[in-house]
Amino acid sequence: MRICRAISSAATALKRPRAWLLLAFALTTAGCTHPLPEANTYPARLYAQRCGQCHTAYQPRSLTAAMWQAQVQMMQQRMRTAGIPPLSPEQKKIILGYLERNAGGE
Repeated sequence: MRICRAISSAATALKRPRAWLLLAFALTTAGCTHPLPEANTYPARLYAQRCGQCHTAYQPRSLTAAMWQAQVQMMQQRMRTAGIPPLSPEQKKIILGYLERNAGGE
């Protein structure tokens, strides 16, 4: 019975476009064990440390540069809501530069 409810809840949730986007993102990044590009650089370490404190630091190529800009902006608000200090302007610049350099194609 629980499984049926879970499947029904998942099906209902997937009727929303955002749920589809999140599912697609999760599926494309699930199981990725590849090291981050520029792994030993300050930008990569800052990205992994700040963004990885709440979730896995996703591969930059999983989103386009424009998508990363929107994602980082959205996460800034989520950080505030969660009581986590948002990125400083300098951190945001460094992280976005790193993500844009290593982003996936359009």
